[in-house]
Amino acid sequence: MALTERDVLDAMESVIDPDLRVSVVEAGFVKDVKIDGSDVAVTLELTTPACPVKDQLKEEAVRALSALVNGGKVTVTMTARVRGFTAVAGLMPQVKQVILVGAGKGGVGKSTVALNLACALRIQGASVGLLDADFYGPSLPTMTGIARNPTSPDGKRLDPLDAHGLKLMSIGFLVSADQAVIWRGPMIHGALTQLLRDVQWGALDYLVIDLPPGTGDVPLSIAQQVSNRARAILVTTPQEVSLVDVTRA
Repeated sequence: MALTERDVLDAMESVIDPDLRVSVVEAGFVKDVKIDGSDVAVTLELTTPACPVKDQLKEEAVRALSALVNGGKVTVTMTARVRGFTAVAGLMPQVKQVILVGAGKGGVGKSTVALNLACALRIQGASVGLLDADFYGPSLPTMTGIARNPTSPDGKRLDPLDAHGLKLMSIGFLVSADQAVIWRGPMIHGALTQLLRDVQWGALDYLVIDLPPGTGDVPLSIAQQVSNRARAILVTTPQEVSLVDVTRA
């Protein structure tokens, strides 16, 4: 009997995503099923190019389909399409996901984690931006080695800096290294809104936001503006003095 798409989908039901605990069929990952005699080709479209189990899923899919075709050729292509949240669209229409990286305490490696996370996602094939939202202690210029100023082609919106495959923005790109930022809450809130709304981030799979330490005006403003469905990562060291603060955060 000739193979059908239903036969292929039934075979793929045995491939279970270990995180979602459902089959790749139920999760909607199986796309573009092609059948040519006893040869089968399918595409698995994951929700992130950085999926840690994509190799495992591919191996299981090949094994399941090989048992189905009994000697035919099996081709499994892995792709990814990051899903966006509509709640983010009002502020940054083309940014699909926001990842907040924060800490209750300074000096625990938060900015290092944010930059490494952004780079890792980029290496996996995602389009990524990184916003340094620490107005009083911006570290992105130093960590990336970027010292130039962003440009504004229309005089209204800023273009982020392109470096290391990332789109970058920091207050540190707008003020000199020896200039203190002596701003109170309302000014910080306004500047933050501008960096979110008036920077031409373009189409991004992920915008990683490096928050300042604590739970002051900037973290609260960002949490209110981006979405209550943005992902958040809190960074701490093992010491109790850090764990206590990050728990409060």
